This record gives sequence, structure tokens and C-alpha cells, in this order.
Amino acid sequence: MKIALIGLPQVGKKTVFSLLTGVGVDHLLARGTEYHVGAVKVADPRVDKLTAMYNPKKTKYAEIECTLAPAPPHEPKPREQWLNKLKDMDAFCHIARAFEDPAVFHMNGTVDPLRDIDAMNLELAISDLSLIETRLNRIAQDQKKKFDQERADEAALLEKLRPHLEAGKSLREYPWHEGEEKRMRSLQFLTVKGIVTALNCGESNFPNPQLVEQAKAKLTGPRSEVCALSAKTEAEVAQIENPAERAEFLSALGVTEPAIHVLTRALYKALGYISFFTTGEDEVRAWTIRHGATAVEAAHAIHSDIARGFIRAEVMKYPDVIGAGDTGHAAEVKLKETGKLYLKGKDYIVEDGDTVHIRHSG
Repeated sequence: MKIALIGLPQVGKKTVFSLLTGVGVDHLLARGTEYHVGAVKVADPRVDKLTAMYNPKKTKYAEIECTLAPAPPHEPKPREQWLNKLKDMDAFCHIARAFEDPAVFHMNGTVDPLRDIDAMNLELAISDLSLIETRLNRIAQDQKKKFDQERADEAALLEKLRPHLEAGKSLREYPWHEGEEKRMRSLQFLTVKGIVTALNCGESNFPNPQLVEQAKAKLTGPRSEVCALSAKTEAEVAQIENPAERAEFLSALGVTEPAIHVLTRALYKALGYISFFTTGEDEVRAWTIRHGATAVEAAHAIHSDIARGFIRAEVMKYPDVIGAGDTGHAAEVKLKETGKLYLKGKDYIVEDGDTVHIRHSG
């Protein structure tokens, strides 16, 4: 699960990366424009509530690998290298500047996040169009030497994708038929990947719901998310150690939790992942699987040996666990007595928030 933080210069990427990963801004500034990598814990209130119920020795949140990318270079060769680096990512987080500050320059002269969103969308689409042209030329040359039906089918699909991109749409929105997206996977198109646009507002214009709605109109299709935050304010919140004082500060802003927490969940959603939970006195843990994964795939996420020895999955729904009114094991006993502990086979499609105990041999 790899996310790249992208955006123009002076939009707050380093501050957001620091808030997400805990890597200090001073460290980032000292290392210049290189790519930085850190781990992001996905803030999940469900994990917090389960932890309060079970009082485990350890709590483990889902995690995302996050790469801080430099601003898009102007020169062709470095720009090509920048785009190739993005192809290794599973999704993007575009930081768009929405704050006014005369002390911080904007490369385009004025602050206009909607314009910058359009520019980034165009950047990614042009990369995909260029890739299509290169691939079609290569296929045409190969077909002159020896015809291959599989290559002909690939070229036909690429010819369908080209006008879709030229119309200003991402490949996330393309109506893929069965097997088509998988066939194109090796080309690593950028606009097929999930994307989160994080509008970095100032304290005076946060949370700015109107701007969020305008940005959403520019990012349609699955696995595209938009959220707002004020990185400068979030950094101030992060420095408040007293929980009561932090809650009071957030309340004054009209929010119930740090916006950076909301951003972690948006990133997770853009990746196309969901969480299921395992619970006990030793550990409460969020495990990561793709949407639509089966019980045996969930078992494999825990350990391959558990998947091989899979017998059944004991599934409890998160609302039922929380609503049981007991703590830990007592809640599970109550759910079993009331028929809300479900026995599922290996083909069961795990739902987001399921508490799953895998029974296995060995």
C-alpha cells in the first residue's frame, strides 16, 4: 500500500507529510528535494472503541507507506523520471494550496486550488496519453513483422482509452469490461490509480465545504476522495499534549477530530482497502484486505499457514460487538447466545468492520 504526496511547490506537502508520518519538518528540509518515505497509521475510531472494550496489551492500526515526492520538475528528463516514480505508487494524495499568505509565494502568482487540481489532472492524463501513443507505435511495428491477435486486441482497447482521456476523464471512470483493467495493469496508467485531493486551507477559511464540493466535481469516479485541512493549524493541534485542551481547541474550530485523521481514512479508501479486526486480551488489530476479499484471503493476511489450514471464520459485526454492552470476551459470549456470532466458510466476502476469528488446523 503505497501513496505518493504530490503537488506544486509551497503548498504544504512537507507539513502534511510530517503530520501523517511523524517525520520532523526540520529533517525533511535538511534532506532537500529527495523522496522521503514514512509510515502512516490509519486513524480508526472503531479500533479505539475495541481497545477500550478489550484493554489489550497491544493495539495495531492499519498502515500505509507514504512517499513525499518533490514538485513536478520543468525539464523533460527529470519530469519523465518523476512520472516514472509515480507509476510505482498505488494511489496519490494531491496537496492543493487553498491558503493565502503573502510571505509564501505561489509559482502561478495567485492562489487558485481548482486551477491547480485541473493542472495536476492534466499532468497525469498527458502521461497516460503519451504511454498509449508509445505502446500503439510499438504494437504496430511488431504486427508488421508477425501478426498477433492478443496484441491486436490490446491495440483496440488502447484506441478506446485514448478518446476517453482526451475528453478530460480519468481511467478510473472508464467503463471497463471484464478482464480489461487487469490486461492494462502492466502499463501502470496514472489516472487509473486512486487519488485524494487534500485542500490545504488557512485558519480563516477552514473547513470550507463549498470549496470541497467544487473540488469533488473535478474528481469523479471510484477511489477519488476530497478533504480539507489546515496543515498549519493541525501542526499546532499536534503540539498540544493535554487531551482536554486539544479537544477544546478542536471544538473551537467546529470539528470533533484532527482533519489529518480524516485524511488517513480518505487515503485508505482511495487505495480500495477495507479493514477487518481481530480482538483479544493480547492484541486488538486492524488487518488490511482489498474490498471484496474472501474469508480465506483474510486468513492469508494474518498468516499464510492460517489460510492453508482454514476451517471456518467466526464473524461478528462491529455494531453488534459495540452494542453488546459488555467488555471483551463477555460481549462475544452474549453475541453467540443471541445468534449474532456467524460461522462462515472460506468463500465468505468479508465486510468492512467485521471482527473475524479464524479457526484453523495446526
